[in-house]
Amino acid sequence: MAKTGLPAGIWEYRLIFFRESELVRAIGAFARLRKKPLPIGQILRLVLDPEELTLSVHLEKDDGGKVQRKFTGPEVAAALIAYCKDARIPLPRKGAKEMRVISNRPAFLIRERGPEQDGAEQEIEILRRQGAIPGA
Repeated sequence: MAKTGLPAGIWEYRLIFFRESELVRAIGAFARLRKKPLPIGQILRLVLDPEELTLSVHLEKDDGGKVQRKFTGPEVAAALIAYCKDARIPLPRKGAKEMRVISNRPAFLIRERGPEQDGAEQEIEILRRQGAIPGA
């Protein structure tokens, strides 16, 4: 059997994308839990840095002042994991989770390894109903 460069065994890859509204809810809840809530006002813009995985939230406060809060990559990831837990979006415990920015949207790339395989080729018997094979 030819080597393909993939690790032995079965791997599952999954991408979970988050909408801007979900990101705002997640980061707002995270800031409240950290006892540093976002000021009351209107969000002017969100800036996701795909290289550093940071999030800058630009707000206009109700009193007219403008403020910017920056969240690190680990903070954004923690906020999104907590959001998934609250929204009952299943995340595997053992799977490796990587935060990415894809098309200017935050996403988790989740890699999870299936059961170990011994590497030996096995013959598998495929049973089929009697009769001709369709299209043959």
